[in-house]
Amino acid sequence: MNSIPNLPFAARLCEGAYALLRRLVPRWPGARDRRRALDNPAAPAGRPRLWLHAGTRAGLDAAGPVLASWRARHPGAGVVLTVVSEAARAEAEARADPGTRVAWLPPDAPPSVRRFLEQAEPDLAVCLGPGLWPNLSRGLARRGVPWLWLLGGVYPAPWRWARRLPCLYRGSILRADAVLLGQGEDRETLEGRGVPGERIRVVGNPLLDAPEPAAARDARQLRSALRGRPLLAFDGTEPGEEELLAGVCQQLPAPFTHWLMVLAPADPGRAPELAERFHRFELETAMASRGDTIRRDTRVYLLDDPDQRPLFLAAADAVVLGGTWIQGFAGADPLPAAAAGRPIVYGPYAHRHREALRILDQAGAARQAPNVNNLLAALRRHLQHPGEGQAAGRAAREALDPHRGAVGRVTDALEDHLGDRRPGD
Repeated sequence: MNSIPNLPFAARLCEGAYALLRRLVPRWPGARDRRRALDNPAAPAGRPRLWLHAGTRAGLDAAGPVLASWRARHPGAGVVLTVVSEAARAEAEARADPGTRVAWLPPDAPPSVRRFLEQAEPDLAVCLGPGLWPNLSRGLARRGVPWLWLLGGVYPAPWRWARRLPCLYRGSILRADAVLLGQGEDRETLEGRGVPGERIRVVGNPLLDAPEPAAARDARQLRSALRGRPLLAFDGTEPGEEELLAGVCQQLPAPFTHWLMVLAPADPGRAPELAERFHRFELETAMASRGDTIRRDTRVYLLDDPDQRPLFLAAADAVVLGGTWIQGFAGADPLPAAAAGRPIVYGPYAHRHREALRILDQAGAARQAPNVNNLLAALRRHLQHPGEGQAAGRAAREALDPHRGAVGRVTDALEDHLGDRRPGD
């Protein structure tokens, strides 16, 4: 009798045991959500059909620009967008257009994988993060579907099981047709984890692909028209924050008592309500949508016209991110302010855009204020030392420069692999 173990059989046995645990152990992370993959809707009719796995709400922030770029090139394309949490599914369904179907990521078990791929019938598959799924990757390979990973960075946690059970995950790593990497510094790390170097392509991080800012000349003209008044922009504020932030501005000492608060609520429809509320606080208020002019006695300018937002962000002495001062899952996008080269201050509840804030924080372009007292101190320092704000703005632009055009490069990579077929394994 042959005593040499049958290694392919052993590997399949391990994969089966792993999949069984994910199905049966009720406390396995995310098992409850993954079991709901049985109720996934039918795939959209459009072709080519893209399967994009976003996973979480943070993944949706990166998926949004990529999907918009893909739609621009393929208007009739179908998209299957998979998630793993209730919050992500609710937000994805709110954002989805008629050609997009939101679905649960299936359990990595052969029956679920087969059912999902038969329903989705993707022509191209993209995972935001390392797709370490033995059965899903095998199912895609058998159908000849190109399989791409999009990694903004390489972090230890997702690779933990791949290091512990290399025999189980080696195949899923090798089945990735391409790994689109956010920064070149991570290439060596990926190669050390078994990703073939010829499949790694540095494209930049879509999360850091910032929009073009307003022209610097227009921002200088606005500053000149305001006659040097301190201009503080509060972007994407949520209910309950506006009065708090206005109170901070009222505490600014001389010679900054003639401040102007430019307030851009996350929901522009709240502007009339906010105008009435500030009027009760005896703060002279103007609204952009009404065409109001900013007078010397105007204290609050409600920026409910999105077309004016880039200009005021570019002209601000500092930008304060709304949605970060009260508990919740909101949070303004820091990229427009960073692209304009303005210093950024954000609050203690930064639940959104955490990756962008982490990078800007490390670059010295953003600062977290744990409470409103620290916010007041940060604003006062930016006004007293404008050179520090300019240095922070330069650091912000330098941090974003390598990622400009990342969304377009990701879309180009998807186009390169669209229609590719490789033999099943």
